[in-house]
Amino acid sequence: LATLAAAQMGLRRRYAVVQVHNPPDFLLLASIGPRLLGAGTVLDIHDLSPDMFAMRFAERPGARAADRVLRLVERWAVRVAGIVLTVHEPYRRELIDRGARGDRTIVVMNSIDERLLPAEAPAEDAGFRVVYHGTITPHYGVGLLVEAAAEIGDSIPGLRVELYGAGDALADIQARARSLGIAAQVIASPEFLDQREVLERVAGASVGVIPNLPTRLNRYALSTKLLEYVALGIPVACAGLPTLREHFSDEEVLFFRPGDASDLARVLLEVAADPVATSARVAAARRRAAQYSWSDNAARYVDALDRARRA
Repeated sequence: LATLAAAQMGLRRRYAVVQVHNPPDFLLLASIGPRLLGAGTVLDIHDLSPDMFAMRFAERPGARAADRVLRLVERWAVRVAGIVLTVHEPYRRELIDRGARGDRTIVVMNSIDERLLPAEAPAEDAGFRVVYHGTITPHYGVGLLVEAAAEIGDSIPGLRVELYGAGDALADIQARARSLGIAAQVIASPEFLDQREVLERVAGASVGVIPNLPTRLNRYALSTKLLEYVALGIPVACAGLPTLREHFSDEEVLFFRPGDASDLARVLLEVAADPVATSARVAAARRRAAQYSWSDNAARYVDALDRARRA
């Protein structure tokens, strides 16, 4: 259907460039009609399709055969596309290893829109707020926040965990909080919030957590939440996964061992105990994040479209 729709649109109006977003990678087929009429093609890869499949279906019958097919399709797509866009350098290196052409594979980061940032953080003192916002699924490791809070106990007065988002792990996390006797400290807001509103909710938090578990897909995940916390001046506790470490250092955010609630508890205690060092990390993280600004990435994106048009 996408192929037919794109072909019909291409007949009504000649497009300079057609941009296709994966997954799945075979959606690039939808660009055939406009491409035959002279349009350039851009394949925009935010996630590796074989890795996404493996995360959800690796134990299912036929998973190995499906993985081979997905890898062949991925290789075909990155070779055929005029330009391949992806969101960070680790993805770019991996895509080149999988068949993409280095001279046509370009990083345009999924940077934050600074216009959506709150004008100022809330002034009221609401205790020690540990926040997470976004999808709440098992592989994101959100349950670690509850386990860490239970381990900390009364060592941080006024500690509370705030979860903004919904997902198939939320009910289990709430049940776990009840079983640990800390349900009153875990505040969940599963209703849909637009980006501006959720950033207003998390602004002024004591620490934002990126708890991603060490899965095949998360190895390459660069959470936009991390950039948002940094832009808001929120100290960050972050799982020490390779792509996350490539973008920030120990002097900028506090890393903990991925999947280790006790090590997350250690990091939260460190944030609470040393506000001077915490403030220094926040300032350093903001300086680093300036390298990832949307203004720079927007210029790179426009250049990529121009290259696709001329390819």
